[in-house]
Amino acid sequence: MTQNQLAYNSGVQLNHSGVGQNYVSWTSKFNLSKNPFKDTLDTDLFFRTRQHEEALVKIRIGIEDQHALLLLAGASGTGKTIVSQVVLKALDPAFFEPVFVFVHPGMGKGALLTAILSELGVEKIARYASKQLQLLQEKALALHANGKRLVVVIDEAHFLKADALHILRTLSNLETESEKLVTVLLVAEDILRRRLNSPYYASLRSRIMFSMRLLNLTFEETEQYIKYRLLKCKAPAHLIEEDSYHVIHHFSKGVPREINRLLYNAFMETIAADRFSISPEILRNVSHKFAFFHGKN
Repeated sequence: MTQNQLAYNSGVQLNHSGVGQNYVSWTSKFNLSKNPFKDTLDTDLFFRTRQHEEALVKIRIGIEDQHALLLLAGASGTGKTIVSQVVLKALDPAFFEPVFVFVHPGMGKGALLTAILSELGVEKIARYASKQLQLLQEKALALHANGKRLVVVIDEAHFLKADALHILRTLSNLETESEKLVTVLLVAEDILRRRLNSPYYASLRSRIMFSMRLLNLTFEETEQYIKYRLLKCKAPAHLIEEDSYHVIHHFSKGVPREINRLLYNAFMETIAADRFSISPEILRNVSHKFAFFHGKN
């Protein structure tokens, strides 16, 4: 399928640079209000399975009951980050000061503390970790004096170096006489859970009050996930043929990110074929192209 074929079948005219003239989104061909399977953190499209709801409840309780450390783990693409975004969005700014840190591979304690302090608006950040911790404690105490609690969400936490993980143990000790000053939610792939099982991290592990793990969706959850997103985007009935759901679950293994990728590409194939519904045949063609792209054919 060439760019011109896709543009022709979706009703888009391309100029020589490939930019649409009088552009009409491909979603209009299917009477969709927007792309249901866009790879972004759109909390409006968040589908709550039982396990996602359980994770949200435990995280909310963990924050409200002032626990220091929480862990949300799972395989890549299972919805960990969007859960953390739903949590942050739900926090009342009158009572909570949320901070989101995205970890890069090999991030150490200094970089982690600097990132947290930067998000808190601290401009002059000390060079050494001991001074950074002191600054963070002062900031947390100042928030506490104003009736607010610091909540730090650390995404991709499996990339943290050992010294950064150990500094979290120190963060968990920041407290007044009656309560912890900071709640840290670690969002990570399963490899972090395996790392924490080492005796080396026993002290840190013992401080984690709730450890939650997101699994792949079942077939029933996969079908509900897709139908929910289509409904939110005002999709017409039978846009995805009923016998396609088993095929989607088979090829995606119930991983939400893979479901999104498979269906987005299936829409493009459907446009190229000048059809108006996604069939098992189209899904198999898309999956075959994925397999070839990843060297599995």
